[in-house]
Amino acid sequence: MTESRAVARRPARKPGGAIVFWASAALFAVLFALLTFQLSATTTSGTTTAARPVQVRKVIKRRIVTTVVPSPGVNRVVSGPATSSASAAEVPAEPITTSAS
Repeated sequence: MTESRAVARRPARKPGGAIVFWASAALFAVLFALLTFQLSATTTSGTTTAARPVQVRKVIKRRIVTTVVPSPGVNRVVSGPATSSASAAEVPAEPITTSAS
C-alpha cells in the first residue's frame, strides 16, 4: 500500500506577470462590455416613464430689525467721578450723545 518509489513532484510556481496582466485586462474588457450592453438596453426600451414635474418653492426669511432710539431726557448717562446720591440729585448732568443717537 505504501509506495516504495518516491514520486518527484515539481514545486508549484506562480503565473508570470504578463499572463496575470493580460488575463485581468481581458476580464475587465468583458465585464465593461456586458455592463455597457445592459445599460444601453434599459435606456432604449419603450417603457420609459415620464419624469415628475419639479415643484419650485421659494424660501422667504423675514427679519425684523428693531432700532432702539432713546427719548431725550428719560435715560441719562452720567460720566465723571463717582459722587454721592445727594450731590448727583442736586446737579443733573447732561446726557452723552453720540452720532448714533
